[in-house]
Parts: sequence; C-alpha cells; structure tokens
Amino acid sequence: MSEQAVTPPFPASALPHVGTYRRVLPVSLERMYENALDWEHLPHLHDSSFGSIACEESGSWGWRARTTDPKGAESLIELRLDREHRRWITRNLEGPHAGAEIWTHAFDIEPRRVDIVVDFFVPGVPADLREKVGAGYAALYSVLYDEDVSMMVERQRQIDARIDTASSEGLCLGAHDELVLPITVDFGGRSVVVTRVDDEWVVFSATCPHMLGPLSDQPVEDGCVTCPWHGYRFDVRDGRCQSGQHLQLPPIARVEVVGSDVWLRPAGLANA
Repeated sequence: MSEQAVTPPFPASALPHVGTYRRVLPVSLERMYENALDWEHLPHLHDSSFGSIACEESGSWGWRARTTDPKGAESLIELRLDREHRRWITRNLEGPHAGAEIWTHAFDIEPRRVDIVVDFFVPGVPADLREKVGAGYAALYSVLYDEDVSMMVERQRQIDARIDTASSEGLCLGAHDELVLPITVDFGGRSVVVTRVDDEWVVFSATCPHMLGPLSDQPVEDGCVTCPWHGYRFDVRDGRCQSGQHLQLPPIARVEVVGSDVWLRPAGLANA
C-alpha cells in the first residue's frame, strides 16, 4: 500500500461519494497517464461499455468526447489530467450519467507497480442506495482495468524488446511446402508476420506503429489488418494506413525463395 495520501476533491466539486475502487497494477505511472489520455481505445478494447467515440478536443490536459454505449445512448465525457496531484478526473457532462464524477489517483509503489484509488461521486443518490450504486461502479471499473492492464503490459513489453537492427544474413523459415501460414517470427529483434495475400508473399510488422498494439493474431481481410486496441487499419502489402491516420507499417523484412526454402531478408537489401 502506498504511504502517499489521497488528495481530497476540490470543495466546489463535492458530490455524494458512493464508493471507492482500489487496485495495484503491474505497470508504470507513465503507462497509466498514457492510458488515461488515450481516448481512441475505448470502443475497441472496451466494446462492452462503449459503442463509439468522437473526440471534440484533446491535448496534454486531457480530452472531451461524445460517446455512445452499446445500446446507442449518447454521453459527453471529459477527462482532465492533474499530474501535480497524480490524478485524473472524469466527468459525465451530458447523457444518462450526467453529473457523475470519477476521481482516479495513481501512486507509484515501485518502478512498475502502481496503486490506484478510484472514487465515485454521483449526484442524486439516496443515502441508502449509495453502497449499491458504488458497488456497480466498482464492478465496471474492475472489468475496464482488466482489459486495460493487458494492453499496458503488452505495450511495455514491446517497448522493452524493440531493437532497430536486423540480421544481414537473413533467416530461413523452412521448406515452402511445409510452412503453415500465417507465421510470426522474430527477425533482428523485431516481430513480423509472414503470410500470402493473393498468391503474393507479404511480411508485416506484428505490432502497430501507433502504440505497439498486437497485430499477429488479427486476421488479414481484403489485404488489411486491423489493430485491436484502436481500430487502425493497414494494408499489409505496402504498409499504408487505410483508416485515415498518418502512419505506416514499417518495412522490416521481405521474403526470398531459394530453391525449396523460404528466407527472410532485411527489407532494404536486394535479392541475392
């Protein structure tokens, strides 16, 4: 448990407190701030709670966005990051939960262990129902953080593992007739997916260039792969983003068939 005290809410924002959710997460404070500011992942990673999101404004301060839930109910949500007090405040400005505020404090216990304290403030809840409402909010946040932790941990692993060099000697994948595609392999410290699209060999990065989301388990449909974290869609043949973002899958390797064997070579080298 962290020895740091939770900073109380501003008096002007005082609302009935209905409950608290507390948890220790195996991630850094940096990943937590990053996750809080990352509005794009909500309808993709948390599709049981969010149907869509349209950001109205965002920056280092936080974001404001219009969302829908899976049933189509619309809300206006604002998140403001307060780094000085190691917290962020999420306010429901419009919609079914208008007026509710969620205050999240995050304290780093160790380099990659964070103690979070999430307080729920909901207007208009009778005293005898606050415990029940608070339990509902806590259950929701337990699910949301289960989903967020997997993304944050995987992102940290990818950051730790990234190496920008590749072997100039290449890598033999095996005999052409024995390969079961797609396959994911490490090549020069980077993870790549090897498959065929319309009888053409393709090699693409197994991680999304946006926030290193995992692409290796995602199906290739119409020559494209979609990131499960934020919905960014890339053409695996040329790496170009098809969903409108200014990103591209980096060229890491290419396939060279030598006799009956399939080799990976660095993308920048010509065929031998």
